[in-house]
Amino acid sequence: MRNKLSISIILASMLALMFISVDAQQGQGGGSGDRDQQMDRDYDRDMDRDRDYDRDMDQDRDYDRDMTQDRDYDRDMDQDRDRDRDYTTGESMDRDQDRDQLRAHDQDKDQDRDRVQDRDRLHVTDPASLRDEDIYGSALMSKEELKQYRNQLMNMETVEAREQYRVQHEEMMQERAQKQGNDLVPPGQGPIYGGELMTVQERNEYREQLRHMNSDEEREKFQARHQEQMNLRAKALELDIEEAE
Repeated sequence: MRNKLSISIILASMLALMFISVDAQQGQGGGSGDRDQQMDRDYDRDMDRDRDYDRDMDQDRDYDRDMTQDRDYDRDMDQDRDRDRDYTTGESMDRDQDRDQLRAHDQDKDQDRDRVQDRDRLHVTDPASLRDEDIYGSALMSKEELKQYRNQLMNMETVEAREQYRVQHEEMMQERAQKQGNDLVPPGQGPIYGGELMTVQERNEYREQLRHMNSDEEREKFQARHQEQMNLRAKALELDIEEAE
C-alpha cells in the first residue's frame, strides 16, 4: 500500500513538472511574438521618418530651385531694362546731336544770309539803289550825309575797304546817338516791347545786342527774357501791360 502511494506521488510530480514545462514554453513563445511585433512597428516608424525626411529634402531642393530661377529671372529683367535704358539714352543722345547739328546749320545759314545782305549793300554800284532805311543811323543823318555815305561806298574798290568804312560809320552813329540822347534804330528793327519804360541808352543797347545775334532761336530767347523784365517793371510801376508796349 505504501509502495502504491509513493508511485502515485511520483506520477503526480512528473505530471506537474510536465505542465509547468509546457506553460513555460508557451510563455516564451508569446514573448518572442511581442518582440517581433515591436520590431516591425519600429521598422515602420523608421521608414516613415525616412520618407518624411526625403520629402522635406525634396521640398527644400524645390524651394532652392525656385529661388534660383526667380533670381535669374530678376537678373535677366534688370539686364533687359539696362539695355532698354542704354538704347533709349543712345537714341536721346542721337536726337540731341541731330538737333544741335540742325541748330548749328541754321545758325550758319543765318550768318551766311546776313553776310550776303551786308555784301549786297556794300557792293551796290548805283547809290540810288541803297535806300535811306538800309543805312545804319539814317534817322540821325542829314540828306547830305546820306548822299556822302553812298558816294563813299561807290568810290571804294574792295570789300575790305567798304567793311572798314561801315564799321567806322556805325561807331560814329553810336557816339552821335549817345551825345544827342536819341534812339539808334538799325535797319530792319521795329518797336521795342516796353520801350516807353526804358531809357534811350537801354533801348540802344537792346537793339545792338539783338542786331549781333546769329540765330532766330537766340533772338527769340533774348526777346522773351526782355518781355519778362518789362512785365516786372510795369508791375512795379503799377502800369498795365498795354501801357508798357
